[in-house]
Amino acid sequence: MKKNLSDKKHRTGHMLRALKIAFGRMGNTSPNPPVGAVIVKDGVVVATGGTMPCGKNHAEVVAIEAAGSSCTGAEMYVTLEPCCHHGKTPPCTEAIIGSGIERVYIAILDPNPLVAGKGAEALVKAGVDVVFMHDLQSFAADIYRPFKKSILRKKPFVINKSAMTMDGRIATGSGDSKWITSAYSRYLVHKLRAKVDAIVIGKNTFLRDRPLLTVRLESYEEKVAEYFRRGTTPVLGRNNFFLNSLLGEEIEEYKNPCKIILGLPDEISHDNGFFSSGEHIIFEHRDVLDRMFSSAGGRGELNGLTVVPLDGKKGKESIPQIMEEFQARGFMTVLLEGGATISGSFFDAGEIDQFMYFHSPRIAGNGIPPLLAVGVHNIEETLPLHDVSYVVLRDEFIFNGYKETYNFEML
Repeated sequence: MKKNLSDKKHRTGHMLRALKIAFGRMGNTSPNPPVGAVIVKDGVVVATGGTMPCGKNHAEVVAIEAAGSSCTGAEMYVTLEPCCHHGKTPPCTEAIIGSGIERVYIAILDPNPLVAGKGAEALVKAGVDVVFMHDLQSFAADIYRPFKKSILRKKPFVINKSAMTMDGRIATGSGDSKWITSAYSRYLVHKLRAKVDAIVIGKNTFLRDRPLLTVRLESYEEKVAEYFRRGTTPVLGRNNFFLNSLLGEEIEEYKNPCKIILGLPDEISHDNGFFSSGEHIIFEHRDVLDRMFSSAGGRGELNGLTVVPLDGKKGKESIPQIMEEFQARGFMTVLLEGGATISGSFFDAGEIDQFMYFHSPRIAGNGIPPLLAVGVHNIEETLPLHDVSYVVLRDEFIFNGYKETYNFEML
């Protein structure tokens, strides 16, 4: 009995290691999902791998190539069911079968209809033992929520992040918002930025705050980073693997997300660091562009700016076209960082999937709420959130909840 318990403990440890690798690859693989793989032989880890940027090797192949001949008779732990179809790379199932790996442990079924059980079936038909670790599928779900929405609904996953006072204000009546939360919360937001593909603000936020929207972990005092390294901040409520990893894991590799402005600002300086540091896109309605630029007949560069014209009405009516453009550009996760009106439009369009609210122990008395939306009239019509978690970060409080729970498919 003790041996069986020990084996289970080791299996759990290997899969958790694979999940940490997957978390580490978030923000670097879109539109492919971030996957982690660990190869174990005779109880010893012989290789690990994480999914490379789109078009390059998946996690399983990276690990197999690193393990070489050690794969024969080994076991693989992989966070997502291996793919079995030809895309930009060959099927991972073929690589596993050809490597001599005897057993594959999988954390969660791939939601992609091209896989969704077929990958596991291909392995079994080839004589590879397949074991689904259902006890860790909820942890895997915290990583693959964005991929599930992207692959099934052809839309990116949208996170609404807001920093606010305890009475729910993201700025005072004058628009002042620096800084509502502490350096510790802001450091965590920079870690969050490293895990998304794009950050969205409105033109008023751009003009008022002059944000860079880059990942700048190195700009914070060492005591702030050390606070997170100590790992003393627990996740309460649902044990959310993404939040736990965001709090405790070092961000070792990242790329700055694409910076999105909704609405062409009236004043733009090309010396602004916003435009000189990374990719950007500005969305503006075609009628506005036609009035401002006689040559603005289609998508293209306007005085060095990447501008995408929007057709139709404003507000929530423009969100479907914006989401379609995001998907076409390969964005899997988008972060709403500024503008109550912008966030309200995404909310009214039903396109906010995750709410992450940072609460500071301050009282404003008035000011701007996190969402300026049409909203609803009755409490029974309000949006109930699911899989709720809480974090107490020193004297601040973080709330995290999802529009939908992750429905698991079982084999």
